[in-house]
Amino acid sequence: MRQDNQANPSFKMRGEHMTRIEAFVAAAFAFAITMLIISIDDIPSNMDEFILAIKNVPSFIASCAVIVLIWHGHADWSRRYGLEDKPTILLSGALICIVLIFIYPLRLMMQGLFFALSGGYFPLEIDIASADDLRVMFLFYSVGFMALTINFWAMYQHVLHKQQYLGLNDFELDFTKVKRLDWISSMTLTFCVILVMYFVPGQYLLYTPHLYFLLPFKTYLVRRAYYSKARVHVETS
Repeated sequence: MRQDNQANPSFKMRGEHMTRIEAFVAAAFAFAITMLIISIDDIPSNMDEFILAIKNVPSFIASCAVIVLIWHGHADWSRRYGLEDKPTILLSGALICIVLIFIYPLRLMMQGLFFALSGGYFPLEIDIASADDLRVMFLFYSVGFMALTINFWAMYQHVLHKQQYLGLNDFELDFTKVKRLDWISSMTLTFCVILVMYFVPGQYLLYTPHLYFLLPFKTYLVRRAYYSKARVHVETS
């Protein structure tokens, strides 16, 4: 049975004050969000263009929400562990590159989602001439999401390598392992989605991005399975 001081369910925030890395990442994410907004050259000059711009609001909000969730994931990691070593700089820089490279595909995916759900009422800024064009866009976005999952997995794997340096207690160690497992499962699911997108016949391709809606259920199952196993281990030890 674990000692009470080891099983204390508390997490010491080792980066309560914003680190320079976290500040830089936050600024980069703020810039990424500005890239989602209509540029100064695209200011509507008539009512038709104004209405068209308004129709882009739902896709902008959805894209912005995804960016904020990614930023929050990094900010939460930074506040919990407070690392500022070379691997942290490398992984944070890679995360910024991933987000900035795939910000436009993210916007197109969200536009495509609302375009499909609304029967064409909401606009889609890109012309899709064939199923192959659609497949390329889906695969490019999915590769970007795959890179994102690998990056976050590497961040939590790095924490586990530094567990003695950080002095993680049992609760913190379990939390970190669950987060790592969660990102591994996201990586696996994304890889499966990429395979489906690559091999599925063209008439079914449009439905493949809906597989990403499995992500919240996957997270719930991973956490439930891990903590159930942990409880059994404690009760039988």
